[in-house]
Amino acid sequence: MPKIRSETDDDCRLLWQWANDADVRNSSFGSTPIPWEEHVAWFRRKRGDPNCHMYVLSDRNGHPFGQVRFDIRDDGSAEVHISIERDQRGRGLGAEALRLACTRFFTAADVQQIVAHIKPENVPSIRAFEKAGFAHQGMKRVKGHKAVHMSMWREQS
Repeated sequence: MPKIRSETDDDCRLLWQWANDADVRNSSFGSTPIPWEEHVAWFRRKRGDPNCHMYVLSDRNGHPFGQVRFDIRDDGSAEVHISIERDQRGRGLGAEALRLACTRFFTAADVQQIVAHIKPENVPSIRAFEKAGFAHQGMKRVKGHKAVHMSMWREQS
């Protein structure tokens, strides 16, 4: 069972490394590599934003293997973003991490719905969201890309 904690300043470099992983960039709606300085500014902005909840996941030995971020939107829902360290992908940790993070987020924030947007070709991610309890809501366009729109409601978690 993964452990979950809020991010700290010490996580900045680790999150940057995960975000710049080639597969993560390819699965993202913005695929260009993220410069360090840009990431640091983003990280500081997110850490100071009360509408952003970032969690770091670790294994039972305390080794961090992923992050889940929730951004509360103007409509009162939250958008979720997840990345799992390259060596840990394909082990079912994504679904488990999502379930754990969503449960924690629902207790921390007054949000009724969590939404996810995933590129259709990212089948492992779609499966992880399905296993975590997210339901398909059709297709959308996100930053010029087709996206599978999925959601989880508070009572589903």
